Amino acid sequence: MEGQNDQNDLKVKRIAVAIIVVFHVVGLFGFIIPAAQPYFVKLVPFHLLLMFAIIVFSYNGDVKRLLLFVSGVFLCGFLVEVLGVHTGKIFGSYYYGDTLGYKVAAVPLLMGVNWVILIFSIGQMMKSIKIRHSILASVIGAFALVGLDFFLEPVAMKFDYWHWDWHEIPVQNYVAWFIVSVILLKFYYALGLKQQKYIGVTMFASQLIFFVVLYMTTGTNIFA
Repeated sequence: MEGQNDQNDLKVKRIAVAIIVVFHVVGLFGFIIPAAQPYFVKLVPFHLLLMFAIIVFSYNGDVKRLLLFVSGVFLCGFLVEVLGVHTGKIFGSYYYGDTLGYKVAAVPLLMGVNWVILIFSIGQMMKSIKIRHSILASVIGAFALVGLDFFLEPVAMKFDYWHWDWHEIPVQNYVAWFIVSVILLKFYYALGLKQQKYIGVTMFASQLIFFVVLYMTTGTNIFA
């Protein structure tokens, strides 16, 4: 029976991986093709919710720990964005556009979801490459997220996710991203979430490729 359960879980993971890859590839082409861009930009909230659902429904460990992780990272990630937008003292001076959907206190609720996706993905990836020391894994994972953010930021401005005052991305943003990521990743490791085959690596790699390609192909690297 246990072997059958393992096979079923592996099948679920493979389906989840296929969905992650297909939706990122299709979305990438939709963003690259000018005529399709307006339609695919509107689908961004649904894409994020789908990725979030994949993480939740493909997870086969302790559900209570997963729910604690999701609620904790969602609240912390969302609140730090609220403080960031209203004070300008965390990430720098910025504001959100309309692409990410419904806002509370000038911040899209999906930013909390986005932090959950990012932290879960990179945390799982660090586990998959056998980095077992939680502090070291959190620091390396945070550097990886800052690398992703480097390509994400100009793309986000291009497609009205958020905008920086004077169209300049401050170094402060990357420092804050690193610090927040380390804290949330340490929380992830403290909960001892079960390793999920393929999911984290696929999710992070898909997002990184998505934003790198957009950065290189849509003129976002020069804020076109």
